[in-house]
Amino acid sequence: MNETPREAEGAETTDLLYKEYVRLSESCNAYIRGALSDIKLLGAVGAVLAWDPMARMLDLNVRLDEPVTPVGFTTLLLVIMFVLFYNLLKQSIFFFHQARMRRFETRLNALYPGPEPVFALALAWPDWQRRVHDRVAFPTFGIFYLILIGFPTTLMLLQGFVPWAVFYAVLAVLLALGHMLTVLFLIRCLERDAQDTPSAC
Repeated sequence: MNETPREAEGAETTDLLYKEYVRLSESCNAYIRGALSDIKLLGAVGAVLAWDPMARMLDLNVRLDEPVTPVGFTTLLLVIMFVLFYNLLKQSIFFFHQARMRRFETRLNALYPGPEPVFALALAWPDWQRRVHDRVAFPTFGIFYLILIGFPTTLMLLQGFVPWAVFYAVLAVLLALGHMLTVLFLIRCLERDAQDTPSAC
């Protein structure tokens, strides 16, 4: 049976919607892989910059008269926080792609009605993030901040670099607060967009 022009147009529209949905999904997957690569980068940078201070601490015959350890830890802090904030830029773009995916999912699900939505990867994410992901992420951030702030500060205090320790601790706390506030802002934007999605489609 030959398709009517209306049916052909509808099939073409559905095909375009699905292709764009697949493209957005691939973009989101690329951002996720990039975020995981950033975690590897943080570990590599930390190992390189912390090696010299730790090696000096283990050598009891070496007197640490030069502030190699404070400079090394401060540099490590700045590099780590730069990577974290850069990762938030990518997270913002990732959320934007998710927002577009939710709109495509809503339109695609309207074509395939049923008890459960066929396309729900982006639609289900805000609820999953609130119920599961955030409960894992926030304690992880807390432990990470504790190590990032507490370990270098304690090490510098033990070595007698009190001014450096105070400077490092204050700088680290300010950067960590700025990072966490930005994370919370992005989460609020995600939740607001998820609430507005049905009316936007």
